Amino acid sequence: MATSDTSTLTNSAQIFTTYTLPQIRAVHKTLHAQIDEKSARLRTQVGNSYRQLLGTADTIVQMRGDMMSAQEVLGRMGSQCGRTVIDNKSAGLGRFRGNEDAELALGRAARVKLLKACGLAVSRLLKAGTGKDAEGNRGDRLVLAAKVFVLSRLLVSSFGNLKASDEEIRSAVEAAKKNLDGLRRKLVRAVEKALQKVEEGTDITDILKALSAYSLSSSSGTRDALRRFLSIRAEAITYEFDYEEHEKGRGTDNILRGLDLYTKTLVDVQALVPNRLPEALLGLKKKPLLADEALRSLEGLRLDIFERWCGDDIRYFTPFIRHDDLDGKQAKEMLMAWAKKGGEAVLSGLRNTLEHISEFKAIIELRTSTLQRWIRNGGKARGFDPSIMLDGLRKAINNRLLQLIETKVVKLKLVGSEIAATLEAWQSGVTDRQRGLWDDEMLSIDFSIGAAQVTHEVVSRVYGRNHAVARAITGYESWHHIIDNVGDLVEQLKRQRWDNDVDEIEDEEVIETRQDLLSKDDPQLLHTRLDETLIKAFQDLDGQLTTLWRSRKDGLDNGQIATYVLRILRDIRNHLPKLKEVQSFGLDNVPSLHEQLAIYVSVTPIEEFTATTLTQQRVAGLPLWEGEPALPTQPSPSTFKLLRNITVSMGNLGVDLWTPAAVRTLKRVSCQQIAVIGHKELAATALDLDGAESKVDEDGKDETSAENGGNAKTTDVFIQWLFDINLLRRYLNLGNDESDKAMKDLASEILKRTGLDNEAERRLVKASQEYWKRTSLLFGLLV
Repeated sequence: MATSDTSTLTNSAQIFTTYTLPQIRAVHKTLHAQIDEKSARLRTQVGNSYRQLLGTADTIVQMRGDMMSAQEVLGRMGSQCGRTVIDNKSAGLGRFRGNEDAELALGRAARVKLLKACGLAVSRLLKAGTGKDAEGNRGDRLVLAAKVFVLSRLLVSSFGNLKASDEEIRSAVEAAKKNLDGLRRKLVRAVEKALQKVEEGTDITDILKALSAYSLSSSSGTRDALRRFLSIRAEAITYEFDYEEHEKGRGTDNILRGLDLYTKTLVDVQALVPNRLPEALLGLKKKPLLADEALRSLEGLRLDIFERWCGDDIRYFTPFIRHDDLDGKQAKEMLMAWAKKGGEAVLSGLRNTLEHISEFKAIIELRTSTLQRWIRNGGKARGFDPSIMLDGLRKAINNRLLQLIETKVVKLKLVGSEIAATLEAWQSGVTDRQRGLWDDEMLSIDFSIGAAQVTHEVVSRVYGRNHAVARAITGYESWHHIIDNVGDLVEQLKRQRWDNDVDEIEDEEVIETRQDLLSKDDPQLLHTRLDETLIKAFQDLDGQLTTLWRSRKDGLDNGQIATYVLRILRDIRNHLPKLKEVQSFGLDNVPSLHEQLAIYVSVTPIEEFTATTLTQQRVAGLPLWEGEPALPTQPSPSTFKLLRNITVSMGNLGVDLWTPAAVRTLKRVSCQQIAVIGHKELAATALDLDGAESKVDEDGKDETSAENGGNAKTTDVFIQWLFDINLLRRYLNLGNDESDKAMKDLASEILKRTGLDNEAERRLVKASQEYWKRTSLLFGLLV
């Protein structure tokens, strides 16, 4: 249905007479819509008119304020434009124009005073920047000091060529020039000190401001500033390792600081260029120097007063610094070249430092701290492979450790030198003099010295460690203690962890590779070299001892020397390294040493035994024989004395010497000597009997009874000899050894001389066994 047009209606009655009910409803809706639209339009129009009214009111208020200000200014101008005021100003202007020379002199004096104030301000700023309380604003002070320095330089230049009449001004300017040179050096040193600082609290902002101060004071661009920065860091690294010139102590701190300088330089340069440093230099020339708020607020300069006496060349001076003369590629090339030289300087300094460290533990600690520092910081620089520097550090440290291992191990030859010196100065009865366990010195010992010292004295005396032996063994024990420490330190390297979880999470493969290098390959290299040098050192010492012994083997003091060498070999072998190749150390010489020891111990008792027993013509204990036929039940006194003398001689020489091998050698040597002497005596007895029979035949006399009596005595002696030989075989029992065979042959030959039957022989052997059972403990060293 079409909408009805209500504009033609003149009154409301027409609606009800003209339209239908639906049309009336449509008209009703249309009228309501028009009413709402006109109400909204009216509200909008009223609001806009109100805002315009408020704006007009503000304008009226502002115009009133401006009019009052204009009236005030016009009134003040009117008061200053009076006739008297104009006359006074005109007279003053005339006087001013007539006194230009005085004005110039006043300006020069003001600039001289400002120049002096600048010198004091620079000194004060640099001095304040060195205190502990100024660490936070050190960079700001350096930049401000550089600005004051530039102002001083401008002031000096503003004087130009002074006339001769200005002597006072000239002297002041000359003094200021000299002072300016000193200030420049101080500023350079302060900048260098700030750039060399790499402690934990150092911020890149401080370095940036220090470089800004350097550029400002020297008018250097970005390229020159970066080159100077790299040069200062290179000099700082060299300084850390230049100990002779700077008289610095060598140690871990210097190496760590040099390494920090290297790594921090790489990181700092990448942070400075190509953006931050050029931007900082650009900021220095955005406005004139005297417009700097920090400079104007500096106490002592009073620029609010002295600025009017400065010329336009000073007032409007803007620093000219090239900030765009270095791009990223050039900066990277400069950094790469510096990194190569800097790395070589660090490694060279590390090697030089290690050359002056002789303690293995100190180098291990240095290795730990140095490698940990590099692992933590070496990967922070972008574009650099930290493994290259790590390999260089490892190589330098490993080479020194290997060299130190060889140096320490080769000192084993000092033990051989001590033994050679002792043998060279050997004095029988002095060098080999033993201290007894129960001598007066031991009995009078002061037990308050402690149990350890008393125990040491007892053990030394029991094991025959006299002064000669103790010197060699003490040297070996000291050497062995050092080598043990070296081995323990090498083992500790295998247990070290080399993770870098401080700043970043590394790849597992990188961590595993580094762990294998530092805790597996390096310790294995050191361990292999240690084993090789130990084997060679012990072989050399063994050869040296062999040569020394062979040169003294046939001397008069060979028995005492054998005792000395055996004790040294015993104590050394008790502390041998756990290496299969050195377990045979000294064993080749032991049989020869035991041989000479056995001869030295047995020669005197056997000689006495030969002189008393084998030459006797009758048996002293014949009445004590038992049985039928009568047989001896105990040895002859000289045989008993032989066993006792051998035992006493063994004890006097030292019970520590008599190992099972030494006792076997002594038994073998004693058996051989007794067998040889016994056979000789039997042969001599047979010759005497043959001679006696020949004499009887020639004389033709009947001496049967006398002959029988002489043969009876000889038989008794042989029987006693047989008992003694069987007893000695018990004490000197060697089983199936050749020496025991010789004693058995001697016993068989004597048995033939006795004429005893088998039963008597068994009784004799059994009697010797029973006697050995009863008395064996009397000769314990031989049993």
